Amino acid sequence: MNINLTWDLFILVFFGIIVAYSFIIGQNNTLKIILGTYVSALAADAAGNLFGQYLGKSQPFLKAASNIGIQDQSDAMIFMKVTIFILLVIVFTVRGGISVDLKLAKSVFSRMILTGLFGFLSAGLIISTVLMYVSGLSFIAGGASVGQTSITAFSGQSPFVQQLLTYYNFWFFLPVIAILVREFLAGKE
Repeated sequence: MNINLTWDLFILVFFGIIVAYSFIIGQNNTLKIILGTYVSALAADAAGNLFGQYLGKSQPFLKAASNIGIQDQSDAMIFMKVTIFILLVIVFTVRGGISVDLKLAKSVFSRMILTGLFGFLSAGLIISTVLMYVSGLSFIAGGASVGQTSITAFSGQSPFVQQLLTYYNFWFFLPVIAILVREFLAGKE
């Protein structure tokens, strides 16, 4: 069997791992990850922008960064945003002050469907955030668009990456809608 390692395969595996992990930790903790991801995305974006503005231009940093393959200030800012984002998601998930205690659906089938849905949305949210940072987009600073030529080569290699970048607004909006619809329907039971 010949398997080619591509971005599509990486994204599919990542989605699968997050959905499987969601079933392990349950619906409440998956929602905790989603909420922590929103907070982490904004905080990492701001911290990366501050880093790029104040420290990313310093020669000692750029010299040290070149040793690990970071070529310029924009690459350093992207690296910092992704690193801070991942660390903050982990901290919020494990030790964050976010507590979610939802009344779970009565049927096992409903709980499984909702847990899988929230796991899928969580994976999309996390991957879209990382891809936004890699593509140069910013929640706070703005000024970049998905059509940038700097990401064309990267996203052109993968239809999934292109779709995640093109529809990143949906990946950020859908988890909130799903949580609200779930709460609205839970009140009807």
